[in-house]
Amino acid sequence: MGGQHKVPQPIVFPDTNPDDFPLVLVASDARGVLFMLTKEGFFHMYDGLTGKRLMANKVSAEHFFIGGPFEANGGIFGINKTGSVLSLSVNSANMVPYVLNVLRDQPLALSLAQRGDYPGLAPMFQQQFQQFIQQGQYQQAAKLAASSPQGCLRTPATIQLFKSLPATQTSAPLRDYYSVLLDHGKLNEHETMELVQPVILQERKDLIIDWLAKDKLFCTPELGRMVLRLDVESAVTIFKRSGNKEELAKLYAELCQFDQLLAFVKEENFNPNWMALFVSVLNRSPANAAAFARTLIKSPGGPLLDTNAVVDALMERNMVKDTTSLLLDVLENTEEHAALQTKLFEINLKAVPHIANALFENNLFSFYDKQHIAHLCEQVGFYQRALQHYTDIADVRRLLISYGSTMQIEFVVTVFGKFTPEARLELMRELLKNNTNSVPTVAQVGVKFTGPPSANPDPSLFNPHQIIALFEEFQSYEGIFAYLQPIVALFATDKELIFKYIEAASKLGAVKEVETAVRDYEYDPERVREFLKEIRLDNQLPLIRVCDKHGFVSDLAHYLYRNNMTQYLQIYVQQLNPLKTPEVVAALLDENASDESIKELINSVGHLCPVGELVDEVEKRDRLPLLTQWLEARFNDGNKEPATHNALAKILISSGDDRAEPFITNNEYYDPAVVGKYAESHNVSLAFKIYSTRKCSNELVAFTNNNGMFREQARYLVLEQIPELWALVLDNANTHRRSVVDQIIQTVLPEIPKERADLVSATVQAFMHAKLPLELMELLEKIVLNTEGKVWDSQHLQTLLILTAIKADKTKVMDYVVRLDGYDPPSIADMALKYDLPEVAFKIYDKFNVKVKAAEVLVNQIGDLERAKEFAETCNEPAVYSVLASAQLNHNNVSEAIASFLKASDASKYEAVISAAKSSNAFDKLVDYLKMCRQNLQKLSGLKAKEKIESELVYAYAKTNQLSELESFISSNKNTQLQTVGDSCFNEGLFEAARVIFNAIGNWSRLVSCLVKLKNFSAAIEAARKSNHTTSWKEVCRACIENDPPEFRLAQLCGLNLINTAQELDELVHYYEIRGYVKELMALLEAGLTTDTSIALSTTLAILYSKYNLEKLAPHLQLFKKKKLNISKIVNVCVENKQWAEISYLHELDGDFDRAVRVIIEHPEVWKDSKFREVLVKVKSTDRIYDAIKFYLDFAPEHVVELLGVVSNRLDPVKVVQIGQKLDAIYIIQPFLELVQEKNIRELNNVLNELYIQDEDFIRLRESIARFDNFDSIGLAKSLESSQFLEARRVAAHLYRMNKRWKQSVDLSKKDKMYKDSMETIAESKDQGLAEELLRFFIEPEFGVKSPHCFSACLYTCYDLIRPDVVLELAWRHQITDFIFPYLIQTMRDFTTKVNTLHSVAQAQPLPTPGAVPVPGFVMGPNGPVQVGSNGQPGGFLPPPGVLPPGFVMGPNGPVQVGSNGPHGGPPGVGLMPPGQPFGF
Repeated sequence: MGGQHKVPQPIVFPDTNPDDFPLVLVASDARGVLFMLTKEGFFHMYDGLTGKRLMANKVSAEHFFIGGPFEANGGIFGINKTGSVLSLSVNSANMVPYVLNVLRDQPLALSLAQRGDYPGLAPMFQQQFQQFIQQGQYQQAAKLAASSPQGCLRTPATIQLFKSLPATQTSAPLRDYYSVLLDHGKLNEHETMELVQPVILQERKDLIIDWLAKDKLFCTPELGRMVLRLDVESAVTIFKRSGNKEELAKLYAELCQFDQLLAFVKEENFNPNWMALFVSVLNRSPANAAAFARTLIKSPGGPLLDTNAVVDALMERNMVKDTTSLLLDVLENTEEHAALQTKLFEINLKAVPHIANALFENNLFSFYDKQHIAHLCEQVGFYQRALQHYTDIADVRRLLISYGSTMQIEFVVTVFGKFTPEARLELMRELLKNNTNSVPTVAQVGVKFTGPPSANPDPSLFNPHQIIALFEEFQSYEGIFAYLQPIVALFATDKELIFKYIEAASKLGAVKEVETAVRDYEYDPERVREFLKEIRLDNQLPLIRVCDKHGFVSDLAHYLYRNNMTQYLQIYVQQLNPLKTPEVVAALLDENASDESIKELINSVGHLCPVGELVDEVEKRDRLPLLTQWLEARFNDGNKEPATHNALAKILISSGDDRAEPFITNNEYYDPAVVGKYAESHNVSLAFKIYSTRKCSNELVAFTNNNGMFREQARYLVLEQIPELWALVLDNANTHRRSVVDQIIQTVLPEIPKERADLVSATVQAFMHAKLPLELMELLEKIVLNTEGKVWDSQHLQTLLILTAIKADKTKVMDYVVRLDGYDPPSIADMALKYDLPEVAFKIYDKFNVKVKAAEVLVNQIGDLERAKEFAETCNEPAVYSVLASAQLNHNNVSEAIASFLKASDASKYEAVISAAKSSNAFDKLVDYLKMCRQNLQKLSGLKAKEKIESELVYAYAKTNQLSELESFISSNKNTQLQTVGDSCFNEGLFEAARVIFNAIGNWSRLVSCLVKLKNFSAAIEAARKSNHTTSWKEVCRACIENDPPEFRLAQLCGLNLINTAQELDELVHYYEIRGYVKELMALLEAGLTTDTSIALSTTLAILYSKYNLEKLAPHLQLFKKKKLNISKIVNVCVENKQWAEISYLHELDGDFDRAVRVIIEHPEVWKDSKFREVLVKVKSTDRIYDAIKFYLDFAPEHVVELLGVVSNRLDPVKVVQIGQKLDAIYIIQPFLELVQEKNIRELNNVLNELYIQDEDFIRLRESIARFDNFDSIGLAKSLESSQFLEARRVAAHLYRMNKRWKQSVDLSKKDKMYKDSMETIAESKDQGLAEELLRFFIEPEFGVKSPHCFSACLYTCYDLIRPDVVLELAWRHQITDFIFPYLIQTMRDFTTKVNTLHSVAQAQPLPTPGAVPVPGFVMGPNGPVQVGSNGQPGGFLPPPGVLPPGFVMGPNGPVQVGSNGPHGGPPGVGLMPPGQPFGF
């Protein structure tokens, strides 16, 4: 509507129909009017500025009930009661005529035409416009033209008119006109072009950007090309808005904005000429061409360029590096790319072989033409690579024979893998035939392709015997050894192969390897032994190893003794195997070696020699005394080895030495079994003494049995009492058992004194263990009925006799029980019961007046309850009644059992009685029994019995429904078991009884359960309040919810007591949720919110809001913040619900700003710039900041510079540059890079310099180079020297000059005819050759310059560098003498000044006398002192160092007189011109 306006008068609404009223009012800014629909179906239209009614019509017979704005036509719609939809708007063509002709309101028509852009008033506006111009009201004319309907005044003629109008000091008509147009809206095409042209000339890029942002310009391709020179980004925007796809695509390509190009063509479904675009990029920016091609070839929808064509185009410009990079990126290891793979290797082998070698190393491709590549590899000297690729064995043979010795053996081995075993073998044969140094290589090949031992060998691998045979063809033991050494361990069981290895190693003198082989591997021992004997190695250790390992020790000893190599025998027994000393000694004894040598050998081994075996070997040869001295020495040294003492004992026994008996008696180290066996054949008494003394029981039994010494054996048995020995002797298999038993009974037992009764008992036990009942009874009768008057343990023996009879003959047991009185009644009774003799047991208990035991036998073993009942009545003892009652109880005679217990007044079995009464439901009888138990509580130990009885009595009252007795009993008897009884009643459904019990004991929790069962919820809540336990509240709460209908109010009262406990809260929430009571649940939790709300409660409510009521979540989070929320738990739920804005805010609350930022980056739909930057400054990880930069570059590039400014202090500019380059958005972040360029970072400077070059902004490029020197100046110079722009090439020359590459700088300046730059460069270089070369360049015809003026200027600029003779020669030759006169004048002046100075100095110094020492640095010449030059020769007439006459200063070429022109010498007006002013012009 053209801004805000106040309307003083109200909108007029007619009152003709009092029932009608406005229903909807819609303002149309575009049309400048107001639309109104009324209830009665009327349509009204008003002027939007004055409120004047324009028209009113009834448009619907039915009432409208709803309406609103209709965007499709900028009008209004209404829906009446019949459902009809009416749309009403303005007919633009008729609006102005209607107002003029019908309403007759010209001012309103003008106003509406301006505000609503209605046609029909062009002549009127033209007339008004001319009036304003004529009256000088240019501002009003401009406003009228800007708002003219349909743009009738906005024509080129109007612009030309404003251009022609005179400007004043305060205003410019054309500028004011454009200002009004821009304020009014968007310019048309002609206005845009006319406005932008001067702006571009003024380089006001900011204005273009601002107008584009405000959409003020009419965008065309022509405008875009015009703006491109000033601002690339603005040009892109213009091309986009112009809709010219081809031009925009070309622009993207030229600007190297490849991602934007691809996005554009995809969005527009546009397919440009990709090859033409690529060639354009290649010509304009070769460095980016490969990247562009790569992007197109790897397009997700398929390649957009032919790779072969791209490669050809790149190689035409010899861009090997780019071509290689491109092919590596786009090639796949498939057969389809075989030709390109070949081309890749061919290009690099010819241009950069080391790159090709790296490609081979990486093994990226395998489908290229290997034969062709192999040939190329051979050409460049890559012989190993050639071998890898050649498949023809002839080529391989040729290379191996020629160059194999220069290659690594490991590589050569791999080459053989390409061929069959037969071809490999033949190739190996050729190598051995043609190259004697190839043995190691052939051996390694053999090792590589030898298969492991297998039942099913691999046919592609060698059999080791093939390789051995190959080496044997050339009699190469070296080859056999080199081949077998690495693999011999694998074939450790191949005897033939091991022999070949031993043979080769022996031939080569590798004794160590021979020794290892014979020690660790399998072979034919006899063959190897004979071979080693035959070859007679310098070291006999291998032979010793063979003989030791395979039991040829005797043969070894004979061989070494006969060949005078007994020293190896000593080595063998001392160092290798002392245990074989006996065999060696035996062989030496057989060879009749001297005793002294044998003793020496034995003594050298010492204690390591096995004594037993040595004694056996010597004893076999009847030479045992030979060892006497050696054995005695070991004995004297305290040796405790049994073999030593055995040998000594044998020597003493066999020699009949008197020391034999003391030795065997006192010595505890000999082996009695060995020595005793030896003594059996020499001295029987000594043998028995040895066995008995050393307790060799088994040997003693065998020895006495063999020699009939049964009495000695019986006496030894009884005295020693060895159970194992008894078992052996009394075993049924012992044929001498009866003889020994007779000796025990008849001889040995009578010898036993009374005080050794234990021996008798032990003997009896032995007979018992031997299960000899008859012999045992015989023995016992002998003992019990002894006639010698010895009194043994009669009770024990009587008991044992009866027990034996029980086991052996049960018919005698009752007789023994009746006749004997000294036995042990309990033991006999128990044994009788064990052997099923209950009557015997009853008889014993009755006989000895053990009534209770007798009763137990009757009820338990005999099982006669009636007899037991009679026995109890006869005895009339409570204990007997107790036994009877227990038996009756066991037989489930509960009533009779309780009666018996009452007679016995026995409460001890109360638990069993209670259990049985419960099982048989005899609670009435149980009440009487329990009352008796309470009377006898003093007989029961502990409080537990009392509690149990009273508890069961309570339970019995409950079961018999005696509630009054129950209450009375409970009131007077409180015990801890009431809880258990109450629980039982509750579990059995006796809720009233349980209620009484729980109420009495104050167990409110259980009382709650009872009341819940009785559905008394109010009372249950009161009980729960008393209980104040979560379980009770939970139970009542659930019962209220599950009730039909649910009691939510009561449930909420309970829930409020649960929600402050995390675990209970979770259960409560789950309980409500699964039943769908979410609304009631949230009401409950909201009711529980307080200032002290727990984290669990506030967190749970937040989760519920996230699930069911999202609009409440944000206020809730803001209310409780982090301290009252479990952030991670809420985040997990929000993630499930995809509520990303809330997730980011939660991470922010949690202080995890990194995650908050990451969430926004991953879900940009919730991004807000100011909020994002506020959070980003708080992140800890710089990586997240870089992620944010990438995000902004992709999603909101217009804000990225502001973002970088906020976090600039935490950024590494280099990384920012890398990100910008990777995303091809470096130009977007250019303002930031310029801001931080003061850090003088190399990468940063390089990028900015490149940007300035691309923008052709060489002024800023020079400033950057001057201020910041950390960049690749040479690289930049090289890139600029071929630029099409003169200023770029001047910068290149300046860079070469900075790096003291004078000639390159001068040549570049000369090429661009920047002669002043070249002169200044040479003057700075101080290079005389370059200066004179430049002189010739200016004047020599061959260079085509021929500029005497430049020649003269160079003389001035490079005055100190140019030799006068050269100047005179060139001037004379080219007839330009006039141009050198200023130079000559200055030169003559300088020369004259120097001569005068020297003359003055010479006059001031006295002449030296002949022979005098001259001034240091001078020698005496014929005309006076002469200064010595740097080479030691006279260097001209100069004063001594440091000596200058007044009025002189030291110049670059010597003393210079100070003139009016400064230190150039000469009178006023003669000196050199100031720098930069050439002579004569």
